[in-house]
Amino acid sequence: MPKLARFSLPAGLPDAHADVWNAFLKRVHARAGDQSLPQFYDPTAKNTPAAAARPMVLWPAFPATLRSAIPSPRERFKRADKRAFQDEYCEWAVARGADRKITRVTFTSEVPEYFEHLNQTAPDKLLRLYRKLVSPDVQLKDLRFRNGTYNRTNAWNRGGRLAHLMNGPNSLEAAVVLVAQATVPRVDADGRPVTGRQALVRCARLGEPLRNSDPQIASAVNVAARMGDEIALADPLGLYLGKPLTAGMVTPDGADAAQFWKIERGDADHTLRARFEVPEARGYAVGDITIEGKPIEFGSQVAERVPVWVSVIVKEADHKPKPKRCGT
Repeated sequence: MPKLARFSLPAGLPDAHADVWNAFLKRVHARAGDQSLPQFYDPTAKNTPAAAARPMVLWPAFPATLRSAIPSPRERFKRADKRAFQDEYCEWAVARGADRKITRVTFTSEVPEYFEHLNQTAPDKLLRLYRKLVSPDVQLKDLRFRNGTYNRTNAWNRGGRLAHLMNGPNSLEAAVVLVAQATVPRVDADGRPVTGRQALVRCARLGEPLRNSDPQIASAVNVAARMGDEIALADPLGLYLGKPLTAGMVTPDGADAAQFWKIERGDADHTLRARFEVPEARGYAVGDITIEGKPIEFGSQVAERVPVWVSVIVKEADHKPKPKRCGT
């Protein structure tokens, strides 16, 4: 297989300015990888064999950092519904009815860099997208700083119909850098290989060791790198949502809860945004569905069952990796 002609937009979305996005991602790869990282590569710069493996790395959307910090399950669910704690490359917002029961949970894994791209290349499209996803009342000035640059944390993106990922660790560049840095094998002070997921993240400073995502991605990449292989993120680059596990969800009318997952951005293979919502005609709401006998009171109860994933390319190679000590 020849070199990738150019990077696609997330989920392969159509874009009249795809060349600008491609140039941006090439810069991201250049910043993330250098001569000290020979096993990380840009697939638009080097060939990728058709037979190269493209494994999916998956993890749950629920923030793992809260599991050890908060013993009470109910308090964990409550805290996890606050955007500031949603750090697994997935964020969600909850809508409630007059009776305070949950009517809808909206999930997104869409990266903020794409919205910055729209602000730069097609601001009218950015505004239309916000009005479609969030509110018809959005104005372009609401989305920008005074100098015209895009404001990732604008008020509309913090409401009940969020637009995209907002928290600091949740970005496409962060994922690319993590993959690049994880291609370096690590050894401890005594020269012993560091292979445990959390230990690897701590050793190489690859993010937060208590998250689900960082250790899972770093470990999967590091295993391949120790074998001498080369690694890249698979096109279309992005973080994606899987269908929620609905086994154990009981609905008032016996309906399969899986049908209440509706994709709003992307497609079934590359889902960027989806909502979990019961059609009004059924006469009940998400809050009337139970999980293991308990009603859904928090969006995080659904998030606990939503997988997030990224796909990497593992290209066979014969590198002789030189391990680095922790902290270097």
